Amino acid sequence: MPFARNINLSVSTAALMMLSAPSMSHSPDTMPKGLTTADLGQVEFATSCNDDAQPTFETGLLLLHHMMYRQSAHAFETAAEADSDCAMAQWGIAMTKFHPLWPGGPSPEETEAGRAAVARLAELDPGTPREAAYVEAVTAFYEGEDKTFRERLAAWADKQRQVDEAYPEDLDAAAFDALAQLTMAPRGPDAVPELRDAGARMDALREKAPLHPAGYHYAIHAYDHPALADHALETARGYDTIAPEVPHALHMPSHIFTRLGLWEESAAWNARSAAAVLAQTEGDVIADHYPHAIDYAIYAHLQAGDSAAAESLLAEMGLHPNVENTFGSAYAEAATATRLALERDDWAGAAGLPTDMNPAISWERFPQAVAIRWYAKGIGAARSGDLAAAEGALDQLAELGKVMKARELGYWLALLEAQSKTIEAWVALAREDTNTAVDLMYEAAEVEDRAGKAPVTPGHVLPARELLGDLLLELADGPRAKVAYRAALDTSPNRRRSLAGLERASGE
Repeated sequence: MPFARNINLSVSTAALMMLSAPSMSHSPDTMPKGLTTADLGQVEFATSCNDDAQPTFETGLLLLHHMMYRQSAHAFETAAEADSDCAMAQWGIAMTKFHPLWPGGPSPEETEAGRAAVARLAELDPGTPREAAYVEAVTAFYEGEDKTFRERLAAWADKQRQVDEAYPEDLDAAAFDALAQLTMAPRGPDAVPELRDAGARMDALREKAPLHPAGYHYAIHAYDHPALADHALETARGYDTIAPEVPHALHMPSHIFTRLGLWEESAAWNARSAAAVLAQTEGDVIADHYPHAIDYAIYAHLQAGDSAAAESLLAEMGLHPNVENTFGSAYAEAATATRLALERDDWAGAAGLPTDMNPAISWERFPQAVAIRWYAKGIGAARSGDLAAAEGALDQLAELGKVMKARELGYWLALLEAQSKTIEAWVALAREDTNTAVDLMYEAAEVEDRAGKAPVTPGHVLPARELLGDLLLELADGPRAKVAYRAALDTSPNRRRSLAGLERASGE
């Protein structure tokens, strides 16, 4: 597929072009390299901060809505330097530290910085009741010692809803309320009513304020569901009209393209996103937006049948190992090589994947990312006949599960259950225990379907429902295999392996 391959080869070149392109307007020190305020959209948020701090505060707010958290924090810190009494600057710093929709929760360093900002807030006069309401909402996240990330998000979401209700004309109150609503929505099919409502609210916001980033960004997140994705296609294709060089804004449309199986568009937008990260990188650390975009792009190329492009992107990512030490980076680092093996049925290659991964990542912090690699090794070993290695992988997953349970990582525990049952199913099949194999594989598919897909991933590294189809085909059960593949395609349209499996099953 030449289109996708050309996009892949252009990622580094595009980054160089962005660095050399002339700026259209002055870029203040608070802006990421190569960006101007005209590249971010538009907000209007009155505060009690002085005239020096106000414009920089609004820059931070724009970057916050784009989920460019590190850059947003820098802008808010600059606003605080311009006005030491600016409470909303400290509010902004605290808001940048817990990134509600991103899995994994804040790092210890982020939590400490957020609490420091909240402590400073306690010493400041917010200035107005409205600003005080915002301060109360962010403070709710950090209050208490023995709370899970989910409990903190719930406390913040409850207060954020109160801000929205108290100030119904405040567009940013509506935006953050919708974000909180998305954060607390259930996973899987049960999420649809909440997601649809949040999406409709952001559609209405976009009508009122066409340049407000939340109207695009949070709408895309809201409609990032198999039942809703077509509602956001026009919005996704329009996001770059207000943020043409913001890395996360260039990536976000691919959530919808992925849901709809539009692989060329996903590859193209993620190439632009990755290039923008490289072009705007200052210092040694590359933001996690880069590996995140590469993971989505690799997935798109594999679905389009362009393995060479996917391999090239994986090699390019290896040239930039010093990525931000976050869950987003960890997930992408674990998933990319895994996808290349599993999507191409390279079972021996999957079994042989290394367990030592990028040392820039503190892997002990991210057991759910490590589990991806052991899942690949386990299913690869089971399907290539090394049952002892498959059992060893199951042991490793069980140990990771203990850590996840202690940390109350419920969503990832559900996925680990599906991963483990999948490996067990294929081990049972190899041992000719076909009834157990089928039962386990059905159970794995049902668990994974209920869990749904997290925003950090374009798709499970190999869907259990699709593997159910594979297993049924191994048993020459074409009719049931077709049902399994069609169900997989209902969730992930245009998936290459599911389409191929459906074609084989139809010939049974």
